[in-house]
Amino acid sequence: MKTPLLWLLTSLSVAASEFPAPYNSETNNSRPMSPAEAAAKMQLPPGFKATVFAAEPDVQNPIAMAWDARGRLWIAENYTYAEGGKKFDLNLRDRILIFEDKDGDGRFDSRKVFTDELQMLTSIEIGHGGVWVMCPPQLLFIPDRDRDDRPDGAPEVMLDGLTGSPDMHHTFANGLRFGPDGWLYGRCGASSAGEMGVPGTPPEERIPLRGSIWRFHPTRKIVEAISSGTTNPWGHDWDEHGELFFINTVNGHLWHDFPGAHFVRPHTFDPNPHTYSLIDQHADHWHFDTASGWQKSRDGAANDLGGGHAHVGMMIYQGDNWPGEYRGHLFTLNLHGRRANQEILERTGSGYVGKHGHDFFISADPWFRGMDLSYGPDGGVFVLDWSDTGECHEYTGVHRTSGRIYKINYGEPKRTEIGDITKLTASELVKLHTHPNEWFSRQARLELTARAEKGRDLGNAKNELLQLYSQQSDVVVKLRAFFTLYTMGGADEKFLREQLHHSNEHVRVWAIRFLTDSWPLDTVMSQRPAGRSETLAFAAQADTLKKFVQLAQTDPSGLVRLALASTLQRLPVSGRVDLASALLAHKEDANDHNLPLLIWYGLIPVGDENPSALTGLAVNSELPLTRKFMARRLAENIEKNPSSLNDLLKVALAKSTLFQTDVLDGLSEGLIGWRKARKPGEWDAFAAKLANSPDVALRDRARDLSVLFGDGRALDEVKKVALDKDADLDARKVALQTLIDNRPPDLQRLCESLLREEFLNTVAARGLAIFDDAGVGKKLVNAYRQFHPSERGQLLSALVSRATFASALLDAVAEKKIPRADISPFHARQIRSLNNPDLDKKLVAVWGELRDASNDKQKAMARWKAQLAPAALSQADLSQGRAVFNTVCSSCHTLYGEGGKVGPDLTGGGRANLDYLLENIIDPGAVVTADFRMSIVELKDGRTFNALISAKTERTVTLKTMTETITLDRRDIASISESTVSLMPEGLLDALPPEQARDLIAYLVHQTQAPMPLAQKSGSN
Repeated sequence: MKTPLLWLLTSLSVAASEFPAPYNSETNNSRPMSPAEAAAKMQLPPGFKATVFAAEPDVQNPIAMAWDARGRLWIAENYTYAEGGKKFDLNLRDRILIFEDKDGDGRFDSRKVFTDELQMLTSIEIGHGGVWVMCPPQLLFIPDRDRDDRPDGAPEVMLDGLTGSPDMHHTFANGLRFGPDGWLYGRCGASSAGEMGVPGTPPEERIPLRGSIWRFHPTRKIVEAISSGTTNPWGHDWDEHGELFFINTVNGHLWHDFPGAHFVRPHTFDPNPHTYSLIDQHADHWHFDTASGWQKSRDGAANDLGGGHAHVGMMIYQGDNWPGEYRGHLFTLNLHGRRANQEILERTGSGYVGKHGHDFFISADPWFRGMDLSYGPDGGVFVLDWSDTGECHEYTGVHRTSGRIYKINYGEPKRTEIGDITKLTASELVKLHTHPNEWFSRQARLELTARAEKGRDLGNAKNELLQLYSQQSDVVVKLRAFFTLYTMGGADEKFLREQLHHSNEHVRVWAIRFLTDSWPLDTVMSQRPAGRSETLAFAAQADTLKKFVQLAQTDPSGLVRLALASTLQRLPVSGRVDLASALLAHKEDANDHNLPLLIWYGLIPVGDENPSALTGLAVNSELPLTRKFMARRLAENIEKNPSSLNDLLKVALAKSTLFQTDVLDGLSEGLIGWRKARKPGEWDAFAAKLANSPDVALRDRARDLSVLFGDGRALDEVKKVALDKDADLDARKVALQTLIDNRPPDLQRLCESLLREEFLNTVAARGLAIFDDAGVGKKLVNAYRQFHPSERGQLLSALVSRATFASALLDAVAEKKIPRADISPFHARQIRSLNNPDLDKKLVAVWGELRDASNDKQKAMARWKAQLAPAALSQADLSQGRAVFNTVCSSCHTLYGEGGKVGPDLTGGGRANLDYLLENIIDPGAVVTADFRMSIVELKDGRTFNALISAKTERTVTLKTMTETITLDRRDIASISESTVSLMPEGLLDALPPEQARDLIAYLVHQTQAPMPLAQKSGSN
């Protein structure tokens, strides 16, 4: 007998006591369909049938599943996950269950509790003598080497530092699965920044995790952050060729993963300042109407779209029960659409594109909340159902006493005759690699690998695998044998190098990956992992690198070149140029979805260590985007190393217009926010060449850069454009901004002369904000009515950036020259951040107070909840509510595809719940991620900005305010202080008349778009 142990999994100890009874905090009083009814009413293609494998009370809150070698289904039950205000209830515990269907009838016959002493449990995997458990911030291993379904002892901490976001409780690390290469893979949301390492790893040697996919080697004890970005990955699998795909919950759902990728991240910022652009999703479609909002796709109303924007769980079907037409297709559970989306993966370029197939099933149960799906040993598919009412984040509470596991078969399932895989001989395990169900080859690989690790006799398994590999015409079986040869140590370097010349692209890809499997991968910051010596190891791999270069020069496969582009980030920086040069020479990759960016990511540290090498690479590059980024990096480094950029300009003189455009665009982007820069020696010749270009935009950009480099003649030309009333308005705006950035002596006079020109005066106001002159503030206030109503917000932002300007503004409000309603809580908070007692008093007298005390917030929430009872909201004017939203919210937030991108998109939030809505409006700082925290930026010229910091370089800082994006030269900044509060100010509702507040809330909780008021439709101001 084993004694149950008390395990420390979080900062709190789990009490060694009877398992706490789960309770329901869900406020919705409806009930789910019975499990049998839900299965019977599931819409499936002809010939398929859904049955109930298990349901409450036998399974509740199933969050993840895994398979063991006996064909038993292991389930992770999570009870500790709680509603937003609580996040996790650590008075509860989570547990792992084992289900077995002994007679193969599709219903479990036995149920065991493996352990019920866990908390914050998100995922499990079985292998290597025990159970792997994800309980953030730790990856645990619970040994069960005698396989008696009881832990041998306390969990062993294999990894730590997988820390969840203190502000979010739904982006934590999850998703454990062994890959074909023997590594244990996991996922993590971008908001949960972690610093991974085995216990005791010093801070400087930890691997930063910033979203996407990570992996851990179970024997080498090494961890890598494979990629970064996205929002919240919650499903991944490998196709028959071993290519990894993952599902992202929202904001782009399907991604092909590969080492070193920086993926699009809608709600966070890439921490690496030199990525410049991020790789977008690999599906060519969305599952909701991005223009109208996902709400219109609810409840099967738009099956052709896919049902909604949130996805959970993923499977690439490779079983043997479903018809062949489904094999290799990717399936994911659509949370809002209560269905399984089907994706058809097609090879294209360097990777894949996901095409929208027919949705595979639709659940009739309004409580269906699919969590994961997986095919088992008989080829049937098991679907986990969390069974609750919450759409995204359980804002209304958690219903813990429900949960289901459905099984979907085609026809009648056939019970597999293969029993416990661990009892098979090594030769029998090799034969399983030819089984039509991928499930068996994966289990056989795990078992053979485990035996090899333990030094057990493998008989003739290696030779049998080699024979299978060499003789099989089916590349899928060939790859299965290849994978297992590697994971059990049967593929040496000589053998792997030989496979670089194999006729099949997938074999060549995996030969590259296996040859570099132990080479350290760059971190998300493009830094080499600390604490791992690589000089001697790399010297020993010189011949391998030469072969890689040859392959990059000649291989016709884009997928092979993708693997080689990933390899750049596994090489010492000094060894990357030759391989990059070969990859950049492929003109056919110029518009590839992945390669121009992935190659650039591998070259980022080259810009630091050997910038002259970037010049040579840019000169011969056939990839315009990568070439532009190399020019941009050289421009950013113009003060430290001007010669490299100068050399590039010299070569560009004799190059094509396209080449020159790329170089010029790179320079322009690299010098955004700079007011002065050293002129490169070759610039005058380059500019003169462009002056004769028929491309007007090209000539204008060259002229603007000449101003930056101190050319007085170009400055005069820019002034003429800015003042020319017959010139294009956009060209005048750009010219005026160029003057503002350069700050000529007559800038104030010039800007004042343009204050009465609508739309151009917004830029002029930005220029006048530089001058700490009370007279300027009065002139701006007096010109208020000259600004178009849609642009007055930008003028107000300028007026609240200085105490002298703000005083003039408040005087105008007091005199009713400017409506009090035009001053938002954001502007009021900006005035308060100026730390001027006299201004604060004037603000209170003219506008009102901003209250911060927590008890005031609680009282305000109670007061507004009473005022916004259903009866009151029923009297609201939704169209007027939309108008209020456009005035006070849309500059920062998107709703139904319209609005700003400063704050989170509200379209898919939990705004239907009044409590959630009021909490976020009245107390916006209660839950705010690091990427949406406000910074107070004080400039040396006296201005102050409350803004989000969206990007940083060595020379500039980019701010997002409520009305604009500003890039500032660091030399103009006096101080930056990060606040713990949200950029969204408090007091928004109190600043509105009661009817407008009511209309706004009613509009926000309403689940479809309202028409604009007639007056606004007709263009009235």
